[in-house]
Amino acid sequence: MDHIEPDELAVLALDGREPDDAARAHLDACAECRTEYDALVRTVALGRGGASDDGFDAPPSSVWAGIHAELGLAPELATDPLAPQPLDESADLEPEPRPVAPLTARPRRAWWPVALAAAVGGILAGVGIGIALAGLGTDGGSPAPQPTSVVLASADLAAFPGWDDATGHATVEEDPGGGRSIVVDLDAAVPAGDVREVWLIRSDASGLVSLGLLEGSSGRFSVPDGIDLSEYPLVDVSAEPVDGDPAHSGDSIVRGELTET
Repeated sequence: MDHIEPDELAVLALDGREPDDAARAHLDACAECRTEYDALVRTVALGRGGASDDGFDAPPSSVWAGIHAELGLAPELATDPLAPQPLDESADLEPEPRPVAPLTARPRRAWWPVALAAAVGGILAGVGIGIALAGLGTDGGSPAPQPTSVVLASADLAAFPGWDDATGHATVEEDPGGGRSIVVDLDAAVPAGDVREVWLIRSDASGLVSLGLLEGSSGRFSVPDGIDLSEYPLVDVSAEPVDGDPAHSGDSIVRGELTET
């Protein structure tokens, strides 16, 4: 099935209006596009709704301009989604929705840069000023020292057959607030069209938990609350086809057992 381009989904979400009949029909029929669209709508709503709830000011439009340029987004996304929108009191009718470009085939997961840009805009609107004030000394000098995380455990990740050149390492860290995360470093490429997914697995392989996709050579993943790492001590990175199946493919690249440090 062809899909709506990620830039077009972002435009629809930023407009805040109901998609036209063709786009609506596709979203109703395509679970993947609908999931992406709904996530973008929630992100935009969060950013717009939270910009002033805590008394913080929205960041200047130059922040969005920098994000737009850095991620190479489409020209339709150049307008700051958090900037105040002027009211046209002379207008009697709602503006027509923007047309959606023809559907074209594209690799899945291509919407991540657009969603990331929207998320960054929303986060900056809510906490940008607060971070700036908290991070600087009263004299406007260097940022104040930040609390460091504590390393709880680590694992060397050994390669599986067929991935003989792969090497990896995983480290479990706990932040000052008690939140745990796993930092995974991996030197292994996968065939075009596949992605790399990080898992926690029980020692007897009776259960597993997906932590997310590894983009690039290193990534940080939050450990879900309630997960006992003594019950899920194995860190696994698998090669996954983008086929919509959330189960482990069975094609592990590397795996290692966490040990306390």
